[in-house]
Amino acid sequence: MILKSNSSFLLLLILLSLSQCDSLEPTTEWSKEDFLAQVSDENLSISIKKIDSLAKVNNYSDNEIGLLYYEKGRILGQLEKDVEAIGSLQKALNSFEKVANQKFIAKTNMLLGVSEGFLSNKENASKHTNKALSTFRSIHDKKGEGEALNSLAHIEFQDKNYAQSIAYVKQAIEIQLTEDDQEELSASYNNIGYILEQADDLEQASVYYKKAIRLNKQNKRLNSSPLRNLGYVYFLQNDIEQCRSLYLDALKIEKEAGRLSLQKEIYGVLLEASLKDKDFAHSTRYLTLRDSVNYLLVKQENDEKIKLIEDQYTLLTKENELSQEKKNNLKNKVMFGILSGFIFFLGLFLWQKNKNSKLKLKQEKLVLEQKVLQTQMNPHFIFNALTSVQKTIFDNAPVKSTAYLSKFAKLIRQNFEFVNKDEITLSEDLDALTNYIETQQFRFDYKFDYAFQIDKDIDPTFVNIPPMLIQPFVENAIEHGLKPKSGKGHLQINITRKVDAIRFDIIDDGIGLDFNVSDTDRYHAIDIFKKRLILRNLGEEKSFSLKSREDMSGTIVTFVLNLH
Repeated sequence: MILKSNSSFLLLLILLSLSQCDSLEPTTEWSKEDFLAQVSDENLSISIKKIDSLAKVNNYSDNEIGLLYYEKGRILGQLEKDVEAIGSLQKALNSFEKVANQKFIAKTNMLLGVSEGFLSNKENASKHTNKALSTFRSIHDKKGEGEALNSLAHIEFQDKNYAQSIAYVKQAIEIQLTEDDQEELSASYNNIGYILEQADDLEQASVYYKKAIRLNKQNKRLNSSPLRNLGYVYFLQNDIEQCRSLYLDALKIEKEAGRLSLQKEIYGVLLEASLKDKDFAHSTRYLTLRDSVNYLLVKQENDEKIKLIEDQYTLLTKENELSQEKKNNLKNKVMFGILSGFIFFLGLFLWQKNKNSKLKLKQEKLVLEQKVLQTQMNPHFIFNALTSVQKTIFDNAPVKSTAYLSKFAKLIRQNFEFVNKDEITLSEDLDALTNYIETQQFRFDYKFDYAFQIDKDIDPTFVNIPPMLIQPFVENAIEHGLKPKSGKGHLQINITRKVDAIRFDIIDDGIGLDFNVSDTDRYHAIDIFKKRLILRNLGEEKSFSLKSREDMSGTIVTFVLNLH
């Protein structure tokens, strides 16, 4: 399926990759059926826990260990946790290389290429995909070869090398025709149509979209993508009747599938088409239908906001309970002092002082949690993000807006989930951080790029840290360093192992620090950060440093967390 965005084109290739890869292959040591019976579950998170439990056993062969980490990486990719997925897939690849399992060496490289592509690491994505293609060819796996060619087409498409991208897809089509793979053939025709459309060759794009539609009808495959793509071409060509007909066919499919966001998109295009055709009767109807679908989407968002308010109310209730408990303890202190005399009063005083200190610490922690929540849900960031979405809508880019809103909504949900947690896994924190950075990239029209560098001996799945520790410093780097910079900037997050601790470095090449200028937001975030570390009582706050880079072209934030 190809939608009107590069991210959707990538999604197509990932879905193709996942559809081509069986969950696991049978081995001589362990049958496929026995293995799947132990790890498979409708809940993907439960499947991961089962795999982690099995991975702790030491009597499995290298091939079986490879299968475990391959399956874990595949599931993590489905959950869009690509940083964590890459770690598991690298372990799988090492195990498969030890036993020369060529088929799974190729499949693992394919999934690594997909995850690296999601993280915008083009060089690594290309390297792994080319390795997969070479291996598939050496073992005469035609289906895998077609899959790798489609992935390479996407990499070229990202760089706007449309001719080369089409050449790769056509090679895949030759294989699909030979193998009579109707479903993948339809997707490939749709891909070429989209590439040609981006190259402004609308006539040829229509030809390939029609081929995809024809194949879907022949095979009774419910896929609205080529219908919507061709309808949009007719919209651009002012053929409103053809446009409306195709989008109505697509609407039937999406209603059956229950995808509200695509229904809203379809109604939006039908509304635009009717206005363009000055068909005001249909315009009113489509506007009403679009608004009704939008109401359902907004209701989902409002439910999430209500949950946030309920969480805040719970925090305030706890604070009142603590305050009342403190008052009651004070009364007890006076009463016992009168009844027990000076000696008993002295002992009670020392006990009460210790208890009050603990209550004060709890109270400070509660207030700090509220401040952290307010920092995470920065109203300026939310307003600016929604303004960016509004701009894309005005720029007539509904699909782009939908993709961005999806990522933004996921970021909001992650903030909700982290509110009541003392610790989360490093992989969960990095996933939320990736969503935040990419949301900011969209806001600022990709005027900066970013990269993660994680030590190979760190498994983010098994490392627990307080939630959202890194995000405030990334926000400061973007807002105060990279945003004011005249040229394109770079943000680097390094995570390294230090014996029984982990070191974090957040580095930007922005305009740098100016210690002569007061920066309330930056120092407020640092103060909250240090207090959070102090509450852990591990002395980690002493490791924090904020300094300019040696060439004064940016800033470096460093801190260390103990593994406990």
